[in-house]
Amino acid sequence: MRTNKSLLKKKRIKKALISIPTLTLDPEEADRFLDYVIDQSVLKNNARIIKMSKPEKRIRALGLGTERVLYPAAAFDSAKYKKTFIQNTITLTSTKFRGCVVIFDDDLEDIQSIESDREFTDHIMRMVTADIANQLAECYWIGDKHALGGFAADDIRSKLDGWRYIITHSGVGQEYENDVTGSAHLLDATADFTFAGKIAEQKGTAPYNWEFKFSKAKKTLPSIYKSKGGMAALRFIQSDQVVDDYIDALAARSTILGDQAILGAEKGLKFGQVPLVPIPLMPVTLNAAGKIGAGNYTDCALTHFQNFIVGLQREIKLETERQAADEANYFFYSVRTCVTMENVNAVVLIHKLTLG
Repeated sequence: MRTNKSLLKKKRIKKALISIPTLTLDPEEADRFLDYVIDQSVLKNNARIIKMSKPEKRIRALGLGTERVLYPAAAFDSAKYKKTFIQNTITLTSTKFRGCVVIFDDDLEDIQSIESDREFTDHIMRMVTADIANQLAECYWIGDKHALGGFAADDIRSKLDGWRYIITHSGVGQEYENDVTGSAHLLDATADFTFAGKIAEQKGTAPYNWEFKFSKAKKTLPSIYKSKGGMAALRFIQSDQVVDDYIDALAARSTILGDQAILGAEKGLKFGQVPLVPIPLMPVTLNAAGKIGAGNYTDCALTHFQNFIVGLQREIKLETERQAADEANYFFYSVRTCVTMENVNAVVLIHKLTLG
């Protein structure tokens, strides 16, 4: 059986593709493939990325829980023994997805000018990962296996429960409730604020006060989570259009901060000390029930940057096929991934936000 490196040698590529082999990347190449996926994703510095060697992996939580472990000596007894260590481990179970990138002969001629086999392999991997990273990021947020979003069976978003579903289904007695710390904190942008609507709204009459919904989210998050790593360890996750609305609100206040935001002078936009992370594919057409494409709502989540967890399995297959009629080479690939959350109680979700 051919190795990956011999398959991808530029001088043999067309001949090798005729045999249509099925291969599994070796650990070094698989790691490089996954690194490219991570590098392409906006989540790379705003989620905890776990590489898995098998379809299932158990990991330790990071200690975002609230359980007390120390008591006055006179009050300490067997009832206060810590017996909930099982809550400190999380099981990741990967789901397999497939895709294909087509490289036409005209493009391949340019690729074959690359000097080394490794450069050629890297080039193919970068092309593949650039095509899938954003789709995975969207799935990680909005995916659900329960037909809530109405996703078709051939849509990857129907195969994973994404972070939004986990958050909104963590109430008492629901599937993702944390038995130790509790549930996520939900804020309805149409009901739980002084002014309904966008992330920042201004009162229409004097004294024309502003309300930034980021502020109430910060106040709602339990203080214990703010002390773990400081405010800089937290993240506001939202659509880039929500960030644009925030910039517009700053600009309307005619302050130095507003001018800096418009000109891009601020290195990493923040609310207070908390960085804002824009996710371009985060849905902005949700209805009140969270179904995509049925309304004009969107979300904003506040949490610790490593509370969101992504599992990526190293076992990656690469299948190749030559289509002479198309004058093209087809690169089929598969990736196995999953998402979970360490502690739903450490999340505040502002839902039913509207855009300007």
